Amino acid sequence: MADPDGFDLVDRGPSSRLAQHFGFNRPDRPRRIRKILLLILVTWMPLVLLSLLAGHAFDDRVVVGLLRDPVILSRFLFVLPLLALAEVVVARSLNVQARQFLASGVVPAGEAVKLEAAKAEALRLRESVVAEGVIVVLAVAIVIILRVVVRLGAGESTWERTGAGITLAGWWYILVSLPILFFFLLRWLWVFLLWSRFLFRISRLGLELTPTHPDRAGGLGFLGWGLAGFALVLMAISAVLSGSLAFEIVHRGSSLNILKYHIMIFVVLAIVILHAPLLVFTGRLARCRFRGLLDFGSLIGNHDRAFDEKWLKSPSANRATLLGGPDTGSLAHMSVVYEQVERMQLLPWDKQALLVLVAAALIPMVPLLGTVTGLTEILSLLAKFMV
Repeated sequence: MADPDGFDLVDRGPSSRLAQHFGFNRPDRPRRIRKILLLILVTWMPLVLLSLLAGHAFDDRVVVGLLRDPVILSRFLFVLPLLALAEVVVARSLNVQARQFLASGVVPAGEAVKLEAAKAEALRLRESVVAEGVIVVLAVAIVIILRVVVRLGAGESTWERTGAGITLAGWWYILVSLPILFFFLLRWLWVFLLWSRFLFRISRLGLELTPTHPDRAGGLGFLGWGLAGFALVLMAISAVLSGSLAFEIVHRGSSLNILKYHIMIFVVLAIVILHAPLLVFTGRLARCRFRGLLDFGSLIGNHDRAFDEKWLKSPSANRATLLGGPDTGSLAHMSVVYEQVERMQLLPWDKQALLVLVAAALIPMVPLLGTVTGLTEILSLLAKFMV
């Protein structure tokens, strides 16, 4: 269901309209749960049934049975539901941020028409049938190339592929399950690119940034904490990686000690990519900070000279009355204001949002700790951390 304010980059496009037609894209909880159950029913259940019929569900006939494949369990029982749930959170977050540009005065009333034009462009691209068609084609093509042409994992006897070739479950995985997963991932990438394009257009407007704003980002701080809205999407992507790493550890003899660098690189790259669209405001923030330092530096200079003339250079000054007087209070206040401008950030990031994103990227990796330590030790460590 589209946002009542009209700016919804998530629940748009042909696929969302189709889901809404069948009653799966409404905001009420039962409808969302039904959508998740349908995704599991289409992507995971056929794999289980076909593998059971072929005797490939466990490790008795193949090296890797489906029910012992962490990749499948994570992708279709955790990742897809998370991507579906993230639609509600991200849609509301992006809408609130888009409204805040005008409500906060960062975009002046005179630029409101251009702001609405940027919104209209983003929505038009999101509604594009061609764009979603390309996403569908890419999702199928990527899967076919990786699983049929390149034949990843072709040397192992698994539920997907045996010495006789690709199994029935494997074909369902290649032609249905994986394309649906890749469609969701690519569609989220498209939403992120549209939001990035929208921010770029906003950065070219006549923004009224305030160097003394308490968010230390000229009034753009809401974009920093707004990134936390992508936490569920990041957690889902992290779970894709976690499942693949778990497969390497359980079935290929790798270790968490070796793969830990993959996790570190992933977390750093994810944080950098999510913050990258905010770089379009760096130039404006740098100019705002520089102008603020000059303006307040000049103001403080005039104030200090007036203070010196009144209390230090004047022979008639009664210095005994200076203590606790209003002039000393204004002197201290001016210094605080200047320090506030000096600490202004050149990127509207938020510490709390950053912690949320890092946690979202690391939580799916927690099960990997079970390969190097026991469950009791993990729970004990988490308990100590929470206390």
